[in-house]
Formats: sequence, structure tokens, C-alpha cells
Amino acid sequence: MEIKEILNPKGWLIGMGIVVMLLGTANVFTAADVAEMGWGEDNVQPHDEAYEQMWGLHMIPYGILAIATGLLVKGKALSQMAMTASGAIIVIVGGGMMWLTNKHDYSNDGTAAMVLPLVVIGLTILMGVSGYLHMNDDEEGGV
Repeated sequence: MEIKEILNPKGWLIGMGIVVMLLGTANVFTAADVAEMGWGEDNVQPHDEAYEQMWGLHMIPYGILAIATGLLVKGKALSQMAMTASGAIIVIVGGGMMWLTNKHDYSNDGTAAMVLPLVVIGLTILMGVSGYLHMNDDEEGGV
């Protein structure tokens, strides 16, 4: 199987949409644990769990949008959406969260709080690469 077949923006947008929906849903249901990972067991306030639940809830529509984009958009526009989403997520979410977690002393001491975002960032980069590889595909074929 050729790399261009593996890195198909339709599949990557749908797959990443599913991942984002699952992570958002998990955040809603495990908010207390997530807050504890981030702030430390002795430093979690009641509102921290609510913030984590709301953060997870706000992620779910982005997953739905990624899935809808993968299903409804075709050709060059699909590739452009994959590249745009990837770039925006890497710069704004990846860079912004890295800056804000350091600024606010939000822990990521080798736990899932550190490993999982790195995996998602890696997958997001691959989604952008998938868009790049297919950016010259015509509307009828390919993606």
C-alpha cells in the first residue's frame, strides 16, 4: 500500500474526528481524575472538575465537524481543509496549550496528560500531510 493511499484526508479527518469525540467524552466523564492529574491531588478545587467537563464538552463539536468535513467535502477542498485544520490545531492548540500549561504551572509529569497530547499532535501532523499529498487531486477522483 502506497503512502498516499494510507494518508487519505477523508479517512484522517473522520478518524481524527472520532478520536476528538472520544477524548472529549472521556474528559466529561473523568473530569475529576483529569483535574487531579493537572493540578495535583491536594490542589483540586470543586470548580476544576467543572472546567474539565466543560473543556471536554467543547471538544465534541470539533470532532463532529471533522467527521462531517470528511464525509461531505471532496477533492481539493477536502485537502485544503485537512491542511488548514492541522496547521491551526498545531499552532493554536499545540503551541497555545504548551505556553499556557507552563504559564499556569499545569502539571504534565510523564502521565497521560503529557503522552496523549503528543500522540494527538503527531496524528494531527499526519492529517495535514495527507491534505498536502492530495492537494492536486481533482474533484471527481482520489479523495
